[in-house]
Amino acid sequence: MDNDTPPQPTKPTYNGIGLQKLRILARLTEGPATCEQLQTQCQSPDPRARIHELRIDGHTITTHHLQRINPDGSVNRVGLYDLQVKDERQAGLFELS
Repeated sequence: MDNDTPPQPTKPTYNGIGLQKLRILARLTEGPATCEQLQTQCQSPDPRARIHELRIDGHTITTHHLQRINPDGSVNRVGLYDLQVKDERQAGLFELS
């Protein structure tokens, strides 16, 4: 074996849709979150699409609309997503190790 052989790079973890959905579920078990929070905390470029898919998968996620005031005084309508867990024991299913 040649000692001058450089180490092979490790294979990167792909941030696929399944992983994004798991991260969003885990985050929503902690409490409601906005789209912006899900983008940054769950590394999901489009959490709205993942929320839609999770609803199709059978998860009850409600949307509450809030008004957020911008620094210039204009107002944006922001969705706040809330996971409705029917049984608290289900929350442990979404924990990432």
